[in-house]
Amino acid sequence: MISNWSNLVARRDLIRELVLSDLKTTAAETKLGWLWWLLDPLIMMAIYWVFIVIIFGRDKYAPYPIFIGCALLPWKHFSSCTSRAVKVLRSQASLIKSAPFPTMALPLSLVFSQFAYFLFGLIALFLTAILFGVPVTAKLIQIPLLIILQLALVAGTAMAVSCVGVLMRDLETFLAHALRVGWYLSPGIYGIDLVEKKFGPSAGAAHGDLWVGLYMLNPFAILFSGYRAALHDPQWLELHHWGILGLEAAVVLAAGYFLYQHYDRRVIKFI
Repeated sequence: MISNWSNLVARRDLIRELVLSDLKTTAAETKLGWLWWLLDPLIMMAIYWVFIVIIFGRDKYAPYPIFIGCALLPWKHFSSCTSRAVKVLRSQASLIKSAPFPTMALPLSLVFSQFAYFLFGLIALFLTAILFGVPVTAKLIQIPLLIILQLALVAGTAMAVSCVGVLMRDLETFLAHALRVGWYLSPGIYGIDLVEKKFGPSAGAAHGDLWVGLYMLNPFAILFSGYRAALHDPQWLELHHWGILGLEAAVVLAAGYFLYQHYDRRVIKFI
């Protein structure tokens, strides 16, 4: 069956069952089960807080657990989906060969199952923000739009790497290293202000505005900043950043979709 939007909508029940199966399997593999979905992001925030604030004494972005959580949650959604999507078609080869269905449902089901973990993490982040006394403001309405753009970015990437991962087996190893580098190149443990200080006009760098502008083309630089604008230091994300992020999300989603369609038939032969 051809992988396109109409067939995916027609088989949305399959995507739902794949998502529920993945969630139940993950929960059943641990004794604490679903409780880990809340504990995991809290533990990650605590680890970074201990190393950055307690050990290294850098509390510039207080409260740091909220600051790092606004980056960790969307990044984990992206990295988990990407690393699993690259091998999802090979791991489900028997299912693909046994019944006709739009195979694009497999990488997309990963996106939605990992999104469930993201939502639980977001709840934990909200509770932590309340604990630290972060004010609840109207800026929170930015979060739903950020989530939609995040889903588009993750879905497009997952579709692309899932089909290319079958044709290029080395992609899995390459992505493992690329994701590590990507996290540190994105403003996860530090803020945009540090980038501007090092490479912007204030640092005396030639073409400083250009370098900072190029850096902000990283969609996660804007995505992290957006969540921080809503939760950490309430403010409105600048309009041109919304435009850049929206355009990038649309391009990645469309590219992933058309790339998968292009290789759909060829991929089955290589599984």
